[in-house]
Amino acid sequence: MDIAAEDKKLSRLSNPGPDEKLREILRGSNFEDYKAPLFIAWQLNSACNLRCLHCCEESGHSMPDEMAKEEALDFCGQIAESNIPYVAISGGEPMLCPHFFDVCEFIRAGSISLKIETNGEFIDEQAADRLAELKLRSVQISLDGATAETHERLRAGGNWAKAVSACKCLIKGGVNTEIVFVPTKFNYHEIGNVVDMAYSMGAYGVYTGKTMRIGRAAKNWDTICSSPEEYDKFFNVLKEKADAYEGKMKVYYYPSDIIEELKYRLDQPAASLLILPNGKVKLISALPFTCGDLKKQSLTEVWQNYKLAWRNPRVVEFAEKVIADPQLLAQSNNWIEI
Repeated sequence: MDIAAEDKKLSRLSNPGPDEKLREILRGSNFEDYKAPLFIAWQLNSACNLRCLHCCEESGHSMPDEMAKEEALDFCGQIAESNIPYVAISGGEPMLCPHFFDVCEFIRAGSISLKIETNGEFIDEQAADRLAELKLRSVQISLDGATAETHERLRAGGNWAKAVSACKCLIKGGVNTEIVFVPTKFNYHEIGNVVDMAYSMGAYGVYTGKTMRIGRAAKNWDTICSSPEEYDKFFNVLKEKADAYEGKMKVYYYPSDIIEELKYRLDQPAASLLILPNGKVKLISALPFTCGDLKKQSLTEVWQNYKLAWRNPRVVEFAEKVIADPQLLAQSNNWIEI
């Protein structure tokens, strides 16, 4: 999830969340005005125990050139020195990274707001207690069905019971827990039950929206893509649940798809960086372009490259082609240095 995108694209179905101050900073801002990004989305590793049909990063393997622990911690230091207020760590499955907790502890030592995005299958009571000690902004657990059948159909190799148990352990430990739901044609009808389940467990909120057509999702698009009519039913249920839980639990959804987001970003790029496991930095998930390499360049240098890259004719031309032909989204992980 991209907090910079949330400012314009998030449809808020309940009261403002804990990031309202940051949203206010972002509102009406120009990314070129900032000396450093406001948000870092960091894919810490590529290894994953699952083979999700919709995986944007096509995770499930280890990159031979992933950032080593020393490189990752050096980057953490640059984040702190640049006064970047908010970092989100994902993977792959980030808890498979051997220096996962080292990175989290370094970031939190600098009082930087930190969110963890995980499938939850490595969170037991002991891990939940350790995460609670970090006083995180939140932990997001993927729960893509109210039943094991639907969740595990989308998350091949997954274990629904473990994901549910992770939520309960985190909530019991006082961790701000958010549930993320990815709608498909075979699970969208369970969103109401998932929201009810989240509330019954004591979750902070539920986050969802249209499935992004990139990575493995693009390859499985015919299998997973919901129809417009199914999306209408999906969002209608969300609105009903948001009304039912107003003041009790947050219910958020992202109404725009990835093409609509790309159109917007061509005019107003986000003040954020997407960091790949090997230290390369993408402009945006929908495009294949990278604008730097944190193994070879400083965060300051990469940020300057990022700002220039959005005005590069090659980027603009390809983005316009993608908007005209969404099938080109399938090329988003074929990285091209710009």
